Amino acid sequence: EQEEVTGLFSEDCILPCHFPPGHDEVIHWNKENRNVHSYYQQKDQLEDQDLRYRLRTHLFHEKIPSGDASLKLSNLTMTDEGSYTCYVGTAQYRTEVEVQLHVKAPSSYALEYQKTNTERRLKCYAFLTYPAPTISWVQGSIYVQETDREETRNGVLYSLRSDKDIINYFPKKSAESCLSVSDHLPKVEGESTVIPCEHGLDPASTDGFSVVWTLHRNAVTSVLASFNGTSHSHQPRVQVNENDFSLRLDHLTAGDSGEYLCN
Repeated sequence: EQEEVTGLFSEDCILPCHFPPGHDEVIHWNKENRNVHSYYQQKDQLEDQDLRYRLRTHLFHEKIPSGDASLKLSNLTMTDEGSYTCYVGTAQYRTEVEVQLHVKAPSSYALEYQKTNTERRLKCYAFLTYPAPTISWVQGSIYVQETDREETRNGVLYSLRSDKDIINYFPKKSAESCLSVSDHLPKVEGESTVIPCEHGLDPASTDGFSVVWTLHRNAVTSVLASFNGTSHSHQPRVQVNENDFSLRLDHLTAGDSGEYLCN
């Protein structure tokens, strides 16, 4: 029997282990040849515990009689990754469970739009994450080459910046985040218009991300509207559509001219 568990760096996680309830339980958690946690004679036995796990392991004693030998491992490090074995022996049964632990750092991403007289560039950032992040650029359905990149490491954590020069198309960064630069949309003062936001996200799942519309005009960037899945923030005459994240502008004026970005 094998279980797969993914935990977050520096957080706690539970390694599951269940067995047929019995008497005189003997529990051994091991990683390779290291003693992670032992329990017998109705108490923890930690004299031979590997120093790397000292004060970081916990069995739920009240659940053991009902067949639960799951182990809480605290303050995860990247070296905790690997295969763990839970052995439970009772007067009646022998049970062995293998748990594969993967450790990831919480993902943090950002996109920056940079405009000069000669170029427009998107900068996509992944901050202090593990394992090493991958950033891809897609135009339509075709992967395109990045313009520049920089990778740094802080211990086992990775940070990555990938740049791409653009000319009014819709690049995407995986499904984590995306940014669009609108095509030319000539409009008449006093009218209304809707500017689409191209993205690769599932519209039915709006948890964990936000949409921000900005206007770039005469070297000035203004935030027009935002939507985080539950609440809106917007200037007068501006509204974000909750379903497709498009931007509606009412009563257009000449001051609305510029580059609109959906991030």
